[in-house]
Amino acid sequence: MERTTIKNIAEQAGVSITTVSCVLNGREMRISNATKKKVIKIANELDYHPNQLAVGLITKKTNTIGLIIPDISNTFFGELAKGAENRAAELGYNVFLCNTNDSTEKDLDYLRALLDRGVDGVILVPSGRGKDEKSPECFKLLDSCQKSFVILDRTKTGDKYLGISLDHKGGGFIATDYLIKNGHKKIGCITGPLGMLNSYRRYQGYVEALSKAGIKYDDCLVKEGNYHISDGVELAESLFRKKVTAIFACNDLMAFGVFQAARKRGLRIPEDLSIVGFDDITYSEFMEVPLTTIRQPALEMGKCAVEKVVEMINNPDYKRDKIIFEPKLIERNSVKNIGGDTDGSKERA
Repeated sequence: MERTTIKNIAEQAGVSITTVSCVLNGREMRISNATKKKVIKIANELDYHPNQLAVGLITKKTNTIGLIIPDISNTFFGELAKGAENRAAELGYNVFLCNTNDSTEKDLDYLRALLDRGVDGVILVPSGRGKDEKSPECFKLLDSCQKSFVILDRTKTGDKYLGISLDHKGGGFIATDYLIKNGHKKIGCITGPLGMLNSYRRYQGYVEALSKAGIKYDDCLVKEGNYHISDGVELAESLFRKKVTAIFACNDLMAFGVFQAARKRGLRIPEDLSIVGFDDITYSEFMEVPLTTIRQPALEMGKCAVEKVVEMINNPDYKRDKIIFEPKLIERNSVKNIGGDTDGSKERA
């Protein structure tokens, strides 16, 4: 079906295109009430919707926001997107969702495409391959394009734009400290890409918790992953050979991979191996052995990102502060107490 235009409405109503435009845009002071009602009735019957691209050329605003995320199959990012879309709808905005498959080249391609389509603002969760040569180009474009931006979750040091994230270092500390308080001393850590600030902060939390407990840091017990299940499967094997009693996986997907590797080895969770994840994605609660993990409030973070980008759209002088959400330990069944003394600083699920 062809899109209904104001010309179609004008022809059926027997009035000029200018009259229809005035009625539909609230500039109908000298138009009779009978004509107004007739135009509106026909517009409704023809299911008329204004061409937002054309409107945007006039108003310089399209009421659209671009959301670029690295992996829609990771339910953490799905929750971010859901929170963002829900809040955007409440504020009268539409969201264009772009999935990059953790490619900085796609970060750049999608950013260019969104800007070409005249979005009012962009929310970006950068790709995990932060050392890729395309990454600096992406942030250079962000700096120069004079649009409202929010960097979500994977923020960068020295950002010139508003960043929304979790206290990742605090989360890494809480996860590792919980294992220590349950008696574990030989604790492996599967990190995310250490070139990304959020991954490095989680790793820092791990190191700090060991130091505070007087446990010597062992570089052989730290393996760098890329936040995928396959990383957990592959990297857990080398940690098993080091006889670790526990593993802190820096996201839940890699924790799921550790579960798979343990099962192949005949290791029981938590009897033979304790695991703590990070994110508290939906499936963590429904594992055969429900996963103890650090909760990120993904839905709330997505909502907050939209609220802040809309505030910047409406007020270009809006202050670009960092917004930090607090992590929570969600205790389930994947950690065994082997002689430690746990405390009450956790949320039971």
